[in-house]
Amino acid sequence: MKKINVKGRIIGILIVAFVTTNAFLIFLDEGEQVDRKSYINEWSKTITYDLFKKMDTKAVFTSEETEPVYFNEDVGSFNEFLVEEGDTVSEGDDLYTYDVLNYYQEEARLEGEVSRLEEEIDAIEDFIDEIESYRVPDPPDTNDDNSSPFNNNSDNSGTSDAPPPSYIETEYMKEEKMAEQEAELAKQEAMLEMVEDQLDQLQDEGDRITVTSAFSGTVSEVSEDLESPLLTLESTNLVLEGTIPEQERKEIEEEMVVEIHVPELEYETTGTLTSVDDYPEEVELHRSSRYPFKVSLENPSEELLAGYHADLKITTDESLGVVTAVEKALETDENLYAWVMNAEGILERRDIETGIEEQGLVEILSGLEDGEWLAVEPKDEFRNEAIFLTPLHTDDLRVRQMFKMERQSILTYGLLGILSR
Repeated sequence: MKKINVKGRIIGILIVAFVTTNAFLIFLDEGEQVDRKSYINEWSKTITYDLFKKMDTKAVFTSEETEPVYFNEDVGSFNEFLVEEGDTVSEGDDLYTYDVLNYYQEEARLEGEVSRLEEEIDAIEDFIDEIESYRVPDPPDTNDDNSSPFNNNSDNSGTSDAPPPSYIETEYMKEEKMAEQEAELAKQEAMLEMVEDQLDQLQDEGDRITVTSAFSGTVSEVSEDLESPLLTLESTNLVLEGTIPEQERKEIEEEMVVEIHVPELEYETTGTLTSVDDYPEEVELHRSSRYPFKVSLENPSEELLAGYHADLKITTDESLGVVTAVEKALETDENLYAWVMNAEGILERRDIETGIEEQGLVEILSGLEDGEWLAVEPKDEFRNEAIFLTPLHTDDLRVRQMFKMERQSILTYGLLGILSR
C-alpha cells in the first residue's frame, strides 16, 4: 500500500491558501494600500526633434504659360504656316504669312497698335519707377501708409483696425510686384517689336506680311482649318498642376514647401506652392468640390516633360526643436496621458497635450520634458506610484571581456584591488 505524504499535502494546501488570500486582498484593495511592483520590459525616451505635418497628393507637369496666336481675316487673306506642331520657336521667329487686302487700312491699324503698345510700355515703366522709389517703412514704423503702389486695399478711408503689414511682408510684396511688372514689360516690348516688324514689311513690300512670334516656346497646336486660335504656343518652363478636395482646401496656402517625386524618372526635388484657387473646377450638389493648385520648381531636370505625373508631399505645418515621444508610449481614456519614470524612480501617470504627429512620433506641448523615460510595455503592469522592475540585458554587460584580458593584466588589477582595501 502506497504511503500518503501528509506533510507535502499540507504544505501545498498552505501555499495555495497563501497565494489565494493575497490575491483576494489585492483585489479588495481599492485604496491601493498594498505595496505593488510593476514589471516593465520596454521603455522609450523623449527627445527633441523637428516634426512636419504633410499632405499627400498628386499632380501633372504642364507648361507654365500658354500663348494663343490669332489671325484676323478682316485685314488680309491667310497664305501659309511657317511652323509645325512640335517646333520650338523663339521671340522673332516666323510663324505664318498673309496677304493684305487694304494697304492703307492695314497701315493705319498697325500704326495705331504701335502707339497703343508704346503708351502701355510707358505706363508700366512709370509704375516700375514708382515701386522702386517706394521706401518700405522700418519695422518700428506703424504709420498707416495707403499710398503704397502695391497696396491692393481699395478702402482709402484711412481708418482700419487691422495692423499694418510687417516689414518683411511688405518687402516681399514689393519684390513680387516688381517681378510681375517686369515680366509684363518684357511681354509688351516683344509685342511692340513684332508689330513694328509687320509695319516695316508692309511699307517695304506692300502686300505680304510675315507674322513673327512674341513668345518663346513650343508649337503645341496648329489650326489647319484656320479656326481661332490659329496657333497655340506653350512655354518650355514647366509647373505642376493638380487639384485638392474641399475637405483639405483650408489646410494649404501659397508659399508652402512641396516635396516632389517623379516615379517615371525616379527623380526627387522640392518646389513651392505658388497658387491655390478659391473657386473649384466645377460645382456639383452630390460630389465633393476640387480646387486647382500650382507648384513651381526652382531647378527642374531637363529630362522632365509635360504630361509626366508626380507624387507630392505638401508641408502644411511644422514644429522645430520640440519635445517628442513615440506614439505607442501614449495612452488615452478621455484625456491623453503617459506613464513616466519620475525623479524618485517610480511610475507616475501624467496628463499631456500633443500637437503634430509624424511617422509614429508625437509633439508634446505640455506634460513631458526632454530626456524623460516612458513605460511602453506591458500595459497591464502600469500602476500609479508603483515601484518597477525591469529585465537585465546581459548583452549590455561586458563580463565576458574580463576573461579575454591577458593573465598578467588580470593579476595586476586584482592585486591593485586588494591593496586598495
